[in-house]
Amino acid sequence: MIRHKLCLPGILIMLVSSSLHAQSSLGLTKIWEITLSNYPSISSKQAQLDESRLNETLTRSNAYMPNVQLQLQNSMGTYASSSGAFFPLPGVININGQVAGQPGQPSAAFNTFGSVVADWKFFEFGRKNLSIKAADLDIDQATNELSAEQLRLKTRSAQLFLKLLNSKVNLQWALQNEARTRQIFELSASLAVAGLKPGADSSLALSAYLQTDAEQESWRAKLSSDLQALTELAPDIDTAQGLHYQAYLSPAPIMQGGAIEASHPYLQVLDAAVRYGQTQAELAGRQALPSFSALGGVALRGSGIGQDGVVENGVLDGYANGSTNYLLGLALTWNITNASTSNLAKKRILSRVRSRQANYEVQKLDLNTRQSSTSKRIEGQLRQISSINAAVKNARLAYELYLSRFENGLISLTELLQIQLILQQAEKTNIDAHSQLWEQVLVRSEASGDFSYLQNQFK
Repeated sequence: MIRHKLCLPGILIMLVSSSLHAQSSLGLTKIWEITLSNYPSISSKQAQLDESRLNETLTRSNAYMPNVQLQLQNSMGTYASSSGAFFPLPGVININGQVAGQPGQPSAAFNTFGSVVADWKFFEFGRKNLSIKAADLDIDQATNELSAEQLRLKTRSAQLFLKLLNSKVNLQWALQNEARTRQIFELSASLAVAGLKPGADSSLALSAYLQTDAEQESWRAKLSSDLQALTELAPDIDTAQGLHYQAYLSPAPIMQGGAIEASHPYLQVLDAAVRYGQTQAELAGRQALPSFSALGGVALRGSGIGQDGVVENGVLDGYANGSTNYLLGLALTWNITNASTSNLAKKRILSRVRSRQANYEVQKLDLNTRQSSTSKRIEGQLRQISSINAAVKNARLAYELYLSRFENGLISLTELLQIQLILQQAEKTNIDAHSQLWEQVLVRSEASGDFSYLQNQFK
């Protein structure tokens, strides 16, 4: 009767745990979804990608559309030349009119000038295509940086989630220890009242119980702290949901990892940077070459000076005596300074490209090393877990047998507490071994860029 009464708290704990597990829906998939849709760094990378796309559109427009300028003026000034005055371009004054004004006539008159000039660079020795190619590569780089940031956030959120599960499992372990020591305390107190055990046993059992109670309070605080850390990364998660912590101690079979693919986001970022730099270097080298343009323009001029030399200086008189002209031509433009400095610019960019190529090789070597080393450690962890599981099973069986012997007065409380401590340590070793296993699985998942195993394990 006493035995059934003492087991009741442990049964209640198991029922509560089962209920929480049944209601649980918080897993990695949901956490990743919230993190990748809300975290500011994703918005930053997305904005950079949008900027790159707009830059590519602008580059295409500048490459294939002519440069068109419109100029309209109504000005007043002297006319000591032949037929009026205007400002054809900022910083240049063009004066046309008679050598000297007629006696009794104004010395200044209003003038109108308007022009539209188109400058279309139709041949630049491939610089247009290289500029467009560089803009496309900039989009690729921004896209890869977004993917790399998503991978980093998935790694970070998975790390926090695994820490949360570890704290949850340790809390369950502490609650089980608390339930066992409370059962031992209540049993020893009953035996002491019945005169079958010394009263000092109750104090010793109470001390053991209070220690395990303090342990579970510590893990409860750690669980709350880990949950807070996770909500900072994924603020919209439902903290009231339970956790699939049982899967933490039941890993599915783990396949061996292969070689790192070139499509890994971390490698793609560096590869895009190399290709972009190579294009920029080629573009810099071609700055030494000239460009050919087709020029076309239309101009309208008016002046307050009539053909007979009579001058009118009213504001609207500048629109009189108008003439319209057009001009067509071909132009060669060659920046001599660029011709002498483009080679140096190309060498400077190529030096940067070599640095990026070296970074690519370092990153690839690092990923392959992490992949191979974690695979070996995972194999060892699985073997360790297999042995520890057997140790836990035997420790639990031994504890049940010694608890029955203690209840029948065949062993002392000290012996029972030693067995309980052995079981407690075996269970903790098992949890720690699983913690190390998941750490290695996470490292390998990031190195391979494949989180499918973790996602299937902790849906």
